[in-house]
Amino acid sequence: MRSRGYTSAWFLPVLAALMVLTMGVMQGSERIRSTWYQQNVADNMASSAATLLARELNLLALINRALLANELTLAQLTGIYSWYLMMRDVADRSAAIATLIPYLNAITRQIAQSIRQLEQPLNVILRGVIYFQTLITTALRASQWFARLSFSLEIPRTLSDVLARHDLEQADWQVLHAPGIVPLPWLWWTYIPPQHSGKDRGLAKNLMLASLDGFSRRRSYRWLNAFQVSVRKAGGARLESDKQGRWSWQSMDTVAVHISGLLDSEELPWGDGLSYLGNQVKTYTGKDFGDAPRINPVTTGWAQALQHSLRGTARQYSYFNRTDLEADDWPQVIVKLNNVTAKAGVYFSRPKSLFPRLDGKQEQANLFNSLWQPQLMSLTLTEKMVLATLQQGSEND
Repeated sequence: MRSRGYTSAWFLPVLAALMVLTMGVMQGSERIRSTWYQQNVADNMASSAATLLARELNLLALINRALLANELTLAQLTGIYSWYLMMRDVADRSAAIATLIPYLNAITRQIAQSIRQLEQPLNVILRGVIYFQTLITTALRASQWFARLSFSLEIPRTLSDVLARHDLEQADWQVLHAPGIVPLPWLWWTYIPPQHSGKDRGLAKNLMLASLDGFSRRRSYRWLNAFQVSVRKAGGARLESDKQGRWSWQSMDTVAVHISGLLDSEELPWGDGLSYLGNQVKTYTGKDFGDAPRINPVTTGWAQALQHSLRGTARQYSYFNRTDLEADDWPQVIVKLNNVTAKAGVYFSRPKSLFPRLDGKQEQANLFNSLWQPQLMSLTLTEKMVLATLQQGSEND
């Protein structure tokens, strides 16, 4: 009995040590589980913030494309009007030439009258569509400003919802711009600045000219080519920009009869039309308006002398854009949640297998194609040092 008593006494410290060890392991496991859980929540928060950044970039890109498409519509409308003016001249001059030809004179006169009767309703329709396009442009630009404001406010609200869904409403958290000094969205507001055609070094104009359709870019071809006589049609639209960057759409259509001789050729104007939305055509080069000044120089002069306005004003082209979009400069966010940290950012990708470019090149990051996506990222050494310094400073305070 005594030996049993001594044995029980020796086991008591061992049992106490085992209980302390077990409790320590359980507490350590609980801390690990809590840290792991908070890390997952922080990752979700960072991914959510990056997703909102990518959505805003994609929305701005879509609206930038819509603004270009809207401007292209204005180019087409001026082209339709100048083409009509040319055909009106062709009908009038054809009727004048056929005056002395029986039967034919009645047909050409009726055609000319029918075409002239279209002028008033066509003017009303074109100006109504232009006014409607102006309203659409205003709405698109306002939506870009609204997107810039609303997404910035949506990020903290969304992250708060993520915390609430994980029962961490009282957690200490913060979302920062990488490398982690300035709280979001202070730098984000200035990351994509508003631009206009007066200070973007011609970027918007070059994109607009590259986006022109075949009808707007060039309407030049031969109507007839027989022996020494050819009838040549020439025309196209031009985007004119003044010193303040205000855009004017100008469109010209000409048709002339060319009679070739042994030493020279004669140009007989048959029809011309020039319409503009903004400023008048004051000067031009041989390559303007689908090479019309080079192909039909005399008829081009006639068209310039009698220009027709669509009652529009020259205006700057406004949009949101950032030209410096190298990979190292893509927006990133850091989320601090209690003692854990997560990082996420956006990236631009255009897979060649799904959306190949016509030239086969790799597309660089831009704000005219909605191909931005979010991704989780690892903290860099610099960011770790910055965050550690901030943490030490907060503890000292």
